[in-house]
Amino acid sequence: MDITQINSLYKVAINMIPGVGCAGVRRILSENQDEEYFFENLGEFVEKKIISSDTKDIIVNRKVLDMAKNQIDICLSKKIFVTYFKDNDYPRKLLQCSDSPTMFFHLGNLNFDNRRTIGIVGTRSADSDAKNNVFNLVEDLKKDNINCVIISGLAAGVDTFAHQAALKSGVSTAAVLGHGLNMIYPAENRKLAADIVRSGGMLLTEYYFGEPVSKNNFPRRNRIVAGLCDALIVAQSKIKGGALITADDSISYKRDVFAFSGRVSDKLYAGCNQLISQGKAGLITSAADLERQMKWFPEKKGSGFQTSMMLEPLSADEVKVLDVLRQNGQVYIDTLSALTGIALPQLSSLLLTMEFKDLINSYPGKKFEAK
Repeated sequence: MDITQINSLYKVAINMIPGVGCAGVRRILSENQDEEYFFENLGEFVEKKIISSDTKDIIVNRKVLDMAKNQIDICLSKKIFVTYFKDNDYPRKLLQCSDSPTMFFHLGNLNFDNRRTIGIVGTRSADSDAKNNVFNLVEDLKKDNINCVIISGLAAGVDTFAHQAALKSGVSTAAVLGHGLNMIYPAENRKLAADIVRSGGMLLTEYYFGEPVSKNNFPRRNRIVAGLCDALIVAQSKIKGGALITADDSISYKRDVFAFSGRVSDKLYAGCNQLISQGKAGLITSAADLERQMKWFPEKKGSGFQTSMMLEPLSADEVKVLDVLRQNGQVYIDTLSALTGIALPQLSSLLLTMEFKDLINSYPGKKFEAK
């Protein structure tokens, strides 16, 4: 969102109305009205029972538009970006989730739609075993040329290991925060947060600048981690905790969940073992297990077949396919057929050839994206 534009004021303001929430914003806008219309016609929305008269009074008395103007001024001064759910660059994976945030603030920019996204979560009291598993996993993903983003929540323990491993291996990483960008929690991760942004990664949050920390924020933060990822890995978890909440969110979003197992007597792995035994998570021991189960094949280098294929010029149909994929990110084969005008039988064969040429990536469910 370009927050210098006048309509951005109303977009920020509608998300700052106390008690409305993401579902409430969507309900307000379900009348096919825009944000400005809503603020200019509050009475109409009360009459239609879309908002209550109490909500109208809150908007007026608390001067929500003035609050939004102040927030925009802060974002401009501190180079904070704002992304709205109607924006073209809002992450498509997150948009698929019914309870996704309608707006989030972020330092740094990452495109979550043109690469594999992996959430790594776990207990705050993680041990060296969990650290080694996380570091080895991320390092091997890098060695295998898996173009990915590591997503976690910047908490102590496993989250910290995940971000540190990404930075050490040169892999992109994003931290989803449970508070505004005026602070970093826990405070000992302030340098880590700065390193993430400096490395080209992202800090993002649905909470506005200055919004106080609440323990209820963190379970809500977890749903964003779940929504952004293709695969979620529980590296180490007790029988209760935020990691298991994130796993349940991931399952509800139809994401793939994996876990490292541990000794039956080890309380730090009790949650992981339970996820695996209940069939909620697949067992992994390494990056190779993850790649195999997700069908993420390492990029092959030096293949004579691949080289000879790449020397061939692109056909007109290949150009059509690449144009559509570059404009839309991941696309289902049926949609791709409709957008390119290429019949499904011919398109299936063409896509296989393009995959051999290393021009595209394929995903479960017959989805494809340009490399």
